[in-house]
Amino acid sequence: MATQKTATKEKISQSDYTSLLELSNYLGLDAVQFTKKMEEEEQEEREKMQKGFNSEMRSEAKRLKTFVTYKSYSSWTPQEMAAAGFYFTGVRSGIQCFCCGLILFGTSLQRLPIEDHKSFHPDCEFLLGKDVGNIAKYDIRVKNPEKKLRGDKAKYQEDKARLESFEDWPFYVHKVSPRELSAAGFVFTVEFIEARRV
Repeated sequence: MATQKTATKEKISQSDYTSLLELSNYLGLDAVQFTKKMEEEEQEEREKMQKGFNSEMRSEAKRLKTFVTYKSYSSWTPQEMAAAGFYFTGVRSGIQCFCCGLILFGTSLQRLPIEDHKSFHPDCEFLLGKDVGNIAKYDIRVKNPEKKLRGDKAKYQEDKARLESFEDWPFYVHKVSPRELSAAGFVFTVEFIEARRV
């Protein structure tokens, strides 16, 4: 999975130019030219922004909290955007997918954010349902690790055995070293990310 990197020069247009032509005739101004200028400015912002997997925004609840300062003129609700993998970047009205890094600046009255996400990045691993570490808003993770580790405590007395327990350590937990955790007496339980001291 990609780490944070500078955004590529991916051109994204969410505008319906047919509707803009009709709007131009109705309002007596060039809505197409105005929209093109706005999209150029948005593209400049997009190119400056970081892009790629953002492990800090894996939690839907955390993504939802970023919309506290989001302008309410959007036709998409913060709940819809967070559920579609997006968080508010703080730059204009920009929202970004925590997984593929797609950056959108506009919203649609006719489409949901998940539909625009699929349209621009159909290969996003979050959309494909792969294990990217997403924590859904109502994901409850309750487990008693003592049941699993009780019989294995003797096995994990050796550092080598503890280190081997981290074999399936998820890629998105890149800030924590399995070697350091193992040396500190932790083991990894595969059911979900959790390290327990034995």
